Amino acid sequence: MQINDFFNKNKIIGIVGNSGSGKSTFVKKFESNKKTGIINLDIIKCNNVLDQIEYYVKKYNYRLGELEERKDEIIKMLEIDSNVLDMDLYDISESELSKVLIASVLLYNPDNIIIDEMFDSFDNKTKEKIFKLLIKLKKFFNKTIFIVTANIDYIYEFIDDVIVIDEGEILLHGNKYDVYKNIDLLNSKQIRIPNIILFINKLRKKNINIDNVDSINELIKTIYREMRWFYEI
Repeated sequence: MQINDFFNKNKIIGIVGNSGSGKSTFVKKFESNKKTGIINLDIIKCNNVLDQIEYYVKKYNYRLGELEERKDEIIKMLEIDSNVLDMDLYDISESELSKVLIASVLLYNPDNIIIDEMFDSFDNKTKEKIFKLLIKLKKFFNKTIFIVTANIDYIYEFIDDVIVIDEGEILLHGNKYDVYKNIDLLNSKQIRIPNIILFINKLRKKNINIDNVDSINELIKTIYREMRWFYEI
């Protein structure tokens, strides 16, 4: 199975694995084009921030008549500081650079988006805002979004499916709840398992019935409901 088998699924899909497992090499098999945008440091084509944001729209001659309006909308959505727009790409922060590269791809509106190791530079607040934007792109514009990372805990709350890469090949794939049932296999490969999954499994081993949840907040609410039921009987 190849990554293009997952295209046009209207999902957010995590591509995870250990550092050096071949995640980025796996992704590089799929050259960026008008239908699939890969966001990583390799897509830098210009020195100037604004030129980079506009680069792919102009390359693909995509809705140039709406360029200014769409560009301003995306800059606002990503909260890119207007002061950096005329600056050199190499003079801005890593966080701003990541947002600029995301903007340069979102502006030309590909069907599938691959974000390759671009979240490490963001603080938690910025990560959450960008993930909420990606959820909107999936929900309202039918995008399929792949997020490549070595840290599953960054993305677990927001993804639908997951692809686990080991030695450059797909080890497991599918719904995230189903994939992370394979704890023994993942442990044997020393592949990181989400902390929330590990915690839920510990509770279940103590006969505390906890449903699958996506976030710590949901987990707290679920535990509270279970404990309240226990003390009411």
